[in-house]
Amino acid sequence: MPESSVRRIEYIDNLRVFLTALVVCHHQAIAFGAPGGWYYVVAAPKDIPSLAIMTLFVAVNQAFFMGLFFFMSAYFTRMSLARKSMPGFVRDRLMRLAIPLMVYYFILNPSVVYLAQLFYGRIQPGYLRFMADNLPPSVGWGPMWFVFSLIIFTFVYLIIRSIASGAGRPRNLPLPGNQKVFAFVILIAAITFCVRLVCPLDTALFGLTIGYFPLYICMFAFGIWAHKYRWLDALDSAQADRWFWAAIALILVLPAIVFLGGGFEGKGDLFRGGFAWQACAYAAWEPVVCIGITMKLLVVFRKRFNSMNAYAKGLSKSAYTVYIVHPFFVVVATMLAKDLPLPPLALVLIVCPIVLIAVFACSDVIRQAPLLNKIL
Repeated sequence: MPESSVRRIEYIDNLRVFLTALVVCHHQAIAFGAPGGWYYVVAAPKDIPSLAIMTLFVAVNQAFFMGLFFFMSAYFTRMSLARKSMPGFVRDRLMRLAIPLMVYYFILNPSVVYLAQLFYGRIQPGYLRFMADNLPPSVGWGPMWFVFSLIIFTFVYLIIRSIASGAGRPRNLPLPGNQKVFAFVILIAAITFCVRLVCPLDTALFGLTIGYFPLYICMFAFGIWAHKYRWLDALDSAQADRWFWAAIALILVLPAIVFLGGGFEGKGDLFRGGFAWQACAYAAWEPVVCIGITMKLLVVFRKRFNSMNAYAKGLSKSAYTVYIVHPFFVVVATMLAKDLPLPPLALVLIVCPIVLIAVFACSDVIRQAPLLNKIL
């Protein structure tokens, strides 16, 4: 996600801003009762339209947006390596990734937990007392699990790159056709299903939901290849549209899949993993949605949003900071709006624009502060 020292590709910068805003809205929807884990969550929606739309919203997001983040991060990783020495690249990655990660883990995450527990009424006011009494159990990655994972992915890639450096110059590979993309999807689905036999989606290892990682790893590798073989320039609307409409079709049939699989009758855990057709169906659903939406967004942003004015550049520069600090804004906004006499879906639609304006504005100030301007 963070990338300030390489040649800009403006449509990808704009796409990163869009995805960052989507992350904020995703967590705001969960805070108002959509399925998923978050620091501060109000009661689940009682009206069916809110529950259905918010559930579909977070399910579709979960299928593609973090995979696309890993894709773009990998794309810029290889681009940056082409412009820097290995020591310079490693030093830059550690500064821009490891320092914010540690600050979030030991300071910001406990601070958000404090706010959430205070708003729940479970503790008395007193930040310093809370930090002294609860620091070990309240530390965590939060949404910075992405940065933690990105550090791991990047250094594994560097090791593989070093080992393979003497293997000779690889031949040029054209953009995979639909048959190869289909094979790629099947491979992801098969690996995901097998991983979730051991690590269902309700389990975590080192704070990471391993059941999602086959898709993330493959999208990171896809990003490396996309830069290496210049696939983004070759991606055309016809191929993107085929996969996009396949994704739309699966999104539309998801409620039927959930219904047939007993998801509305208390059998939702069958979709999370295990030897069940529901787990297999969900493992196959995700990569199709991810590939279809990813291709479409890349083409649309390349054609229509491949330029930036001063305002857009400011948003792009602030996107990483927004990702880091947005939990504070989402938690506070949820507390302030939770008692409004409106359906949860209406609250999400009203609160999200306000939160986005506030978090981007504050992040623009934060990232320009002394010392922070060298990291964020």
